[in-house]
Amino acid sequence: MVDGASRHRIALLCAEKDPLTCHRTILVVRQLVTRGLRAAHILEDGRLEQHEDALDRLLREESIRSTDFFRPRHELVDEAYAKRGNEIAYVEKSPTAGGAPARHAP
Repeated sequence: MVDGASRHRIALLCAEKDPLTCHRTILVVRQLVTRGLRAAHILEDGRLEQHEDALDRLLREESIRSTDFFRPRHELVDEAYAKRGNEIAYVEKSPTAGGAPARHAP
Protein backbone atom coordinates (compact mmCIF):
# COMPACT_ATOMS: atom_id res chain seq x y z
CA MET A 1 0.00 0.00 0.00
CA VAL A 2 2.79 2.44 0.87
CA ASP A 3 4.43 1.87 -2.53
CA GLY A 4 1.12 2.23 -4.34
CA ALA A 5 0.36 5.48 -2.54
CA SER A 6 3.46 7.04 -4.08
CA ARG A 7 1.91 6.58 -7.54
CA HIS A 8 -1.85 6.53 -6.91
CA ARG A 9 -4.51 8.04 -4.71
CA ILE A 10 -5.84 5.21 -2.54
CA ALA A 11 -9.10 5.20 -0.58
CA LEU A 12 -10.07 2.90 2.30
CA LEU A 13 -13.81 3.07 2.79
CA CYS A 14 -16.36 1.93 5.32
CA ALA A 15 -19.95 2.72 6.25
CA GLU A 16 -19.29 4.61 9.51
CA LYS A 17 -20.69 8.16 9.57
CA ASP A 18 -17.83 9.43 11.72
CA PRO A 19 -14.24 8.39 10.96
CA LEU A 20 -13.45 8.47 14.69
CA THR A 21 -15.77 5.52 15.28
CA CYS A 22 -14.16 3.48 12.51
CA HIS A 23 -11.43 0.93 13.08
CA ARG A 24 -9.76 2.09 9.85
CA THR A 25 -9.00 5.45 11.46
CA ILE A 26 -8.08 4.10 14.88
CA LEU A 27 -5.93 1.23 13.61
CA VAL A 28 -5.01 1.42 9.94
CA VAL A 29 -4.63 5.14 9.23
CA ARG A 30 -2.70 5.54 12.47
CA GLN A 31 -0.03 3.17 11.13
CA LEU A 32 -0.03 4.59 7.61
CA VAL A 33 0.59 8.10 8.93
CA THR A 34 3.57 6.88 10.97
CA ARG A 35 4.99 5.62 7.65
CA GLY A 36 4.81 9.09 6.17
CA LEU A 37 1.53 8.90 4.28
CA ARG A 38 -0.99 11.74 4.35
CA ALA A 39 -4.58 10.96 5.21
CA ALA A 40 -7.91 12.74 4.99
CA HIS A 41 -11.29 11.48 6.14
CA ILE A 42 -14.56 11.89 4.27
CA LEU A 43 -17.18 13.19 6.67
CA GLU A 44 -20.90 12.44 6.52
CA ASP A 45 -21.61 15.75 4.75
CA GLY A 46 -18.92 15.09 2.13
CA ARG A 47 -16.29 17.46 3.54
CA LEU A 48 -12.71 16.23 3.97
CA GLU A 49 -11.13 16.33 7.41
CA GLN A 50 -7.35 16.16 7.48
CA HIS A 51 -6.06 13.45 9.82
CA GLU A 52 -4.34 15.98 12.10
CA ASP A 53 -7.70 17.77 12.51
CA ALA A 54 -9.36 14.43 13.26
CA LEU A 55 -6.76 13.84 15.98
CA ASP A 56 -7.54 17.24 17.52
CA ARG A 57 -11.22 16.29 17.52
CA LEU A 58 -10.43 12.88 19.03
CA LEU A 59 -8.51 14.53 21.87
CA ARG A 60 -11.47 16.85 22.56
CA GLU A 61 -14.01 14.02 22.43
CA GLU A 62 -11.93 11.91 24.80
CA SER A 63 -11.48 14.92 27.14
CA ILE A 64 -7.70 14.90 26.78
CA ARG A 65 -5.92 18.23 26.60
CA SER A 66 -4.21 18.79 23.27
CA THR A 67 -1.16 20.24 25.02
CA ASP A 68 0.42 19.20 28.28
CA PHE A 69 3.53 20.61 29.87
CA PHE A 70 4.71 17.18 31.04
CA ARG A 71 3.66 14.92 28.16
CA PRO A 72 4.45 15.22 24.46
CA ARG A 73 1.57 15.32 21.98
CA HIS A 74 2.23 11.80 20.70
CA GLU A 75 1.58 10.40 24.21
CA LEU A 76 -1.68 12.34 24.46
CA VAL A 77 -2.74 11.05 21.04
CA ASP A 78 -1.76 7.48 22.01
CA GLU A 79 -3.96 7.77 25.11
CA ALA A 80 -6.87 9.06 23.00
CA TYR A 81 -6.41 6.21 20.50
CA ALA A 82 -6.42 3.67 23.35
CA LYS A 83 -9.56 5.12 24.90
CA ARG A 84 -11.40 5.21 21.59
CA GLY A 85 -10.18 1.73 20.70
CA ASN A 86 -11.68 0.39 23.92
CA GLU A 87 -14.97 2.12 23.14
CA ILE A 88 -15.31 0.68 19.64
CA ALA A 89 -13.69 -2.73 20.23
CA TYR A 90 -15.61 -5.85 19.34
CA VAL A 91 -17.28 -7.29 22.45
CA GLU A 92 -18.25 -10.93 22.66
CA LYS A 93 -20.33 -12.37 25.47
CA SER A 94 -18.42 -14.98 27.42
CA PRO A 95 -20.47 -18.16 27.94
CA THR A 96 -18.39 -19.14 31.00
CA ALA A 97 -18.61 -15.83 32.86
CA GLY A 98 -22.40 -15.62 33.06
CA GLY A 99 -22.67 -13.61 29.85
CA ALA A 100 -20.20 -10.93 30.94
CA PRO A 101 -18.69 -9.17 27.92
CA ALA A 102 -15.20 -10.19 26.88
CA ARG A 103 -13.38 -7.31 25.19
CA HIS A 104 -11.11 -7.86 22.22
CA ALA A 105 -8.65 -5.05 21.63
CA PRO A 106 -8.74 -3.48 18.17
